[in-house]
Amino acid sequence: MKTTLYVDRSLLEEAARLAGVKSYTETIQTALSEFVRRKRLEQLATALGTIDLALDDRALEELRRDD
Repeated sequence: MKTTLYVDRSLLEEAARLAGVKSYTETIQTALSEFVRRKRLEQLATALGTIDLALDDRALEELRRDD
């Protein structure tokens, strides 16, 4: 899909450099994919909740020895 966007050029160039890509299209696609991936991980973490491990030093050491 072709779309016209107004983007801060220095930000776009830095993102391209950090992503290791050459085209602006690739930069935007990489950024959007990463954004979606992170948001899905956040949603998954929220859905799963938290786990209280409540391990003391002895139990943690036993777990380490089992590996």
